[in-house]
Amino acid sequence: MKRDGGAGAPGPAEDHKIDRELLDLDRAADIPLGYARARKRTDRPMPSHTSLGSGREPPSVSSHARRKMSAPKLYKQRQEDELRAHNEGRSASRAGPMASSRSGVPRAQSEVQGPTATRAAPEREGSLSRMRSPAMDKPDASGRAMSSSSRVLWSSRADALSDTYTHDRIALWREQSAREVQTSEPRRPILSSKDMAHRSRASMDTGAETPLRILLRYLAHEEFTSSMYVLGYIMAVLLRCAVALGSWSGRSTPPKFGDFEAQRHWMELTVHMPVHRWYRYDLLYWGLDYPPLTAWVSYVCGRIATLFPVLQPAMALRSSRGSEAPEMVLFMRLSVLVLDVLVYMPAVAWFVLRRLEMRSTRVQHLALWTVWCQPALILIDHGHFQYNTVMLGLAALSFALLLAKQPSVHTSADASAVLQRLLLDTLSRHVSLQYVAAAVFFSLSLCFKQMALYYAPAVFSIMLGRCVGLARTDLARGVALFAALASTTTAVFALLWLPWLGQVSELGQVVHRIFPLARGLFEDKVANVWCALSVLPVGARWKLPHLFNVATLAKVSLVAVLLAILPCCILLFVASIETVRRESITDHAQADQVVADLRRRAGSVVSGTTRRTAGGAPSLHESSRGSDRRSVRSGSALAGSTSARLQEGGRRPRRTTATVPPATELLPYTLASTSLAFYLWGFQTHEKSVLLPLLPFTLLLTVQGDRTGAGAAAADWEWGVFANNVGLFSLWPLLQRDGQLLAWGVLFVLWNYLIGYRPWDALRAARVPSGATVRAAVQAAMLGLFALQGTVPLAPSLWAPVLRRYPDLFPVLTVLLCMPALMLVWLWTLSKHLQIALATGLVSVHQKLR
Repeated sequence: MKRDGGAGAPGPAEDHKIDRELLDLDRAADIPLGYARARKRTDRPMPSHTSLGSGREPPSVSSHARRKMSAPKLYKQRQEDELRAHNEGRSASRAGPMASSRSGVPRAQSEVQGPTATRAAPEREGSLSRMRSPAMDKPDASGRAMSSSSRVLWSSRADALSDTYTHDRIALWREQSAREVQTSEPRRPILSSKDMAHRSRASMDTGAETPLRILLRYLAHEEFTSSMYVLGYIMAVLLRCAVALGSWSGRSTPPKFGDFEAQRHWMELTVHMPVHRWYRYDLLYWGLDYPPLTAWVSYVCGRIATLFPVLQPAMALRSSRGSEAPEMVLFMRLSVLVLDVLVYMPAVAWFVLRRLEMRSTRVQHLALWTVWCQPALILIDHGHFQYNTVMLGLAALSFALLLAKQPSVHTSADASAVLQRLLLDTLSRHVSLQYVAAAVFFSLSLCFKQMALYYAPAVFSIMLGRCVGLARTDLARGVALFAALASTTTAVFALLWLPWLGQVSELGQVVHRIFPLARGLFEDKVANVWCALSVLPVGARWKLPHLFNVATLAKVSLVAVLLAILPCCILLFVASIETVRRESITDHAQADQVVADLRRRAGSVVSGTTRRTAGGAPSLHESSRGSDRRSVRSGSALAGSTSARLQEGGRRPRRTTATVPPATELLPYTLASTSLAFYLWGFQTHEKSVLLPLLPFTLLLTVQGDRTGAGAAAADWEWGVFANNVGLFSLWPLLQRDGQLLAWGVLFVLWNYLIGYRPWDALRAARVPSGATVRAAVQAAMLGLFALQGTVPLAPSLWAPVLRRYPDLFPVLTVLLCMPALMLVWLWTLSKHLQIALATGLVSVHQKLR
C-alpha cells in the first residue's frame, strides 16, 4: 500500500519496533505535554514517529512540504501517522520483529534510552541492544531538549525527536503495563520476612511523613511555595482568633477578677494618673508591678481606646473596674493579636530563618509553622490573657542577632595579607555591631517584663566572652565593644526609666514593685522544686516556710540558681572567646597549628588523628589538612571536607563558607538551660513562667526525623517537643480555672498530630533512642492523669470525700509529675553542652586558658 508522498511504508515489524521505542520514550517521560504546548512551538522540521530508527524521511509528508506546513496541520498529520502505525503494529504477531531481525532485516539503533526498565522479553532484548550501542554524539542544534524527568540520549542525526506526546499514547502504555502486571507471576522477595521486619522497624526512626509535611508538600505542588509564609501567618492568626473566642482569666469573678482586669486597669491607670503615681496608686487592687515599658505600652493602648466613644465608659477611672463590655473585650483581644503579629511572629521567624539558612526551604517552612503554632503561648496570651509575646518577641530578636555566622575571608591566593586582614576586621566589626543591636533589643525585653532575666546569664556570657576575646587580640577593639554594649544598655534603661530617675524614693518604689520579696517562693501550684517540696506528705513543721524566713529562702534560691547555671555559662563564655580567636586566623601556619592541636586533644571527635599508610602515602585525614585549615580560618574546625578531591595541579578549590562558630552553636542550649534552671529553682515563680524556657526549646525545633548532625537534630526535636508538652500540661490547672480546658485539649492534640509527635513509635524501632522510654512513660502518665480526672464527673459520689479532704489533689499530682520531667530535660541540656564542647574542642581550649 502506498501513501501520499511517494515513498513506501515500512513493514509491520519495523513499525512494531518503532512503536515499542516510542513506548519506552513514554515510560521515560510519563508526563504528557499536550496539544497546547505543541501549538506554541515555532515552525520547524518535526519528524514523525515513522522516522525513528531510520535515516529516511517519513513517507507521508516530504521534507519540503513539512517545512511549509503550519503547526496545526503538522500536528494533525503526526497523529494520523501515529494511529496508522499503531494499528499496523497491533496486527503484526509478537514474533514478527524477532523473525525479521534474524532474517537480516536491518534494525536501526534506538535514539532514546529511557530510564525505566521494560517488562516484556522483546523489550528487554531491545533495551540490551540499545545499551550495547556505541557512544552518541552531541544533539543537533535544532533539536529540542527534553524535560528534566526524562534523561534522553540523542544520536548524531540531523532531525531531532520531539518530546510532545499525546494523551492517547500515554493511556495506551498504562493500559498495556497494567495488563502485563496482572498476567505476570508475583516475584519472591529478596529479603526474608525477618529482615523486612527489621528494616521496617529501623525505618520508623526517620518518621519523615507527618500531616504538616504532607500539607506543605501539597501546597508546593499547587505552586503555593512563594506564599507559604503568608499562609502560615494566616493559619497562625486564625488559630489565635479561635482561642480568643473563649473565656479569660477572672471572668465574672469579683472582687479582683483576674489578669484580664489587671491589664485593663493598667490602661485606665496610666491614662488618668500622672507618671510618678503609676507605681503608687491603689496597690491593693492590681497595682502596677511590671517594668516601665509595660506601663508605656498600656498607656498607648489606653490612649487608642479613648479615641472610640464606645470604649470610653470602660476606661473611666474607678467606675470601670470589672468592666467586661463586649466592645472592650474585643479591643483587648485585638491589642494582644496586633502585638503578637507585629513583634513575636516576625522575631521568631527571623531567628528560625537565620539558624536554618543553609537548610532547604521545606525544612524552614516546617520549622516556622511549628513555632508559630506553639500552643502554650497561644493559650496564655490569647486565652488566659497576657502580653508575653512582646517580651518573648524582643528577646527572640536579640537571640537572632547573636546568631552571627563566622566571618569568612576568601580572597584570591595572590591577595596581600594586609587586604585579608582589612576584610576580616570589617566583617568582625559587623558581628560586633550585631551584638550591640542585640543588647538594645534585650534591654527592651527586660524593661517590658522582669522575667526576661531568665535569659540574662546566657546573653551576658556570650557578650562578655566576645569582649574578652577581642581584647586578647586587640585591646582597643575589646574595650570599644564593651563600652558600646554598656552605653547602649544604659541609654535604653535611662530613656524608659527617665520619669523616676529624679528621686531615689521613686526609683526604689519601682524596684520594690518589680521584685516583691514578700510574695514568697512561688505562686499557686507551679511545677518547680520548691512547690514540689512543699506538697510532700510531711508535717507542717517541716515545710520550708516554717523552717526559714522569706529572706533566707530568697538567698537559698539564688545560690541554687547560680550553681545550676554556672557550668553552661562558663562554657558559653569560653566558646565566645574561642570564636573570636578562630575568626582572627589568617595565616596558614597558625591554622595548621590549630587543626593539629584540636586533633591531638579531641581525637576522633574533630577529624581523627593523622596516620600514614603502609606504603608511606598520606592518609585521608592528612590529605585534607588544607580543607580543615580553611575551615578554621572561616570559623570552625569541623566544617572542612575530608573527602574533597584535588583539582588539576594538586590545588584544592577554595570554597566560600559561612560556618557556625562554637558560641552560636551553644547559645540556644544555654538559653534553654539557664531559663529552665530559673524556673526550677528561682524565687517568686508562677505557672506562666514556664513560657520562658519553652521559647528556646521551641526555637530548636526543625522537623521530625531530621538526620542532620548524625541524628543530633532529631534528638533536639524529640526533647524540644517533649519539653513543650510537659510545660503545656503543667498549665492545665490554671487554664481549667479560666474555662479554657477545651481549647487546651484541642491545641494539645492538634499540635502534636500536625508535627507528627508519636513517642511510642520510637519504642518499636530497631535501635531505641536515648531517653525515648522515659519520654514515652511521662506521656503515658500525663494521659492517665488526665483520664483519671475525667472520671470525676462520672462518679461524683466516689470522688466527693476524696476531693473534700484533698481539694488540690490533681494540681498537686500535676506538679509531682511535671517537675521531675522538666528536671530530666534540664539534665539533657547539660549533656548537650558537654557534647558540643567536646566536638568543638572547647574543653581543651579551656584547659589551655587556665
